Amino acid sequence: MSQSVLELFILSLIDRGLQTAYDLQHQAGISLGSSTPALQRLATAGLIKRDVVTSTSRRPRHCYRITAAGRKLARTGWIDRLKDPAPNDLEAVLRLLDMATHYRADVDDIAGFLKSSARDRTSGLSAKPSRSKPGDTSGAYLSTLRAWTSTRLQTESRFLAALADSWLQTKRPSGKVRSS
Repeated sequence: MSQSVLELFILSLIDRGLQTAYDLQHQAGISLGSSTPALQRLATAGLIKRDVVTSTSRRPRHCYRITAAGRKLARTGWIDRLKDPAPNDLEAVLRLLDMATHYRADVDDIAGFLKSSARDRTSGLSAKPSRSKPGDTSGAYLSTLRAWTSTRLQTESRFLAALADSWLQTKRPSGKVRSS
């Protein structure tokens, strides 16, 4: 079974040392409602192990550690996603960017992914969103939603294109991001 971008991101974060759902929430912005089922799926797949740590509080603390298979997937599972059509979800794009950055992907691959994501955001948009006529309340919600979606996608597209340009400006002579 193929892991979702969220699951790959969580694996990557556990690989980097985050251990609890609360770590994921406070340090990576992943809600407990999203991380809890994802952590369960990852544990069921054998990619992470859950340890119960006793504490001074009444509630046990659940810590996660990555398995060898999980580590391999965390470090490589995102690579093909940079070449696939970009996800529609901006958070998924940014999570892939984070993993590519952390695992030192080629700058050209990162910039290409961001440019592709920017293009994909606006490829299906019409030039002007339709507007409802004054006094027509039947289509007001839908036309407003379409206008909002169009504006949001155009803004995301500009943001991702600018981010791609900034990555290309950081390019080193070797074509790789400089190691620390």
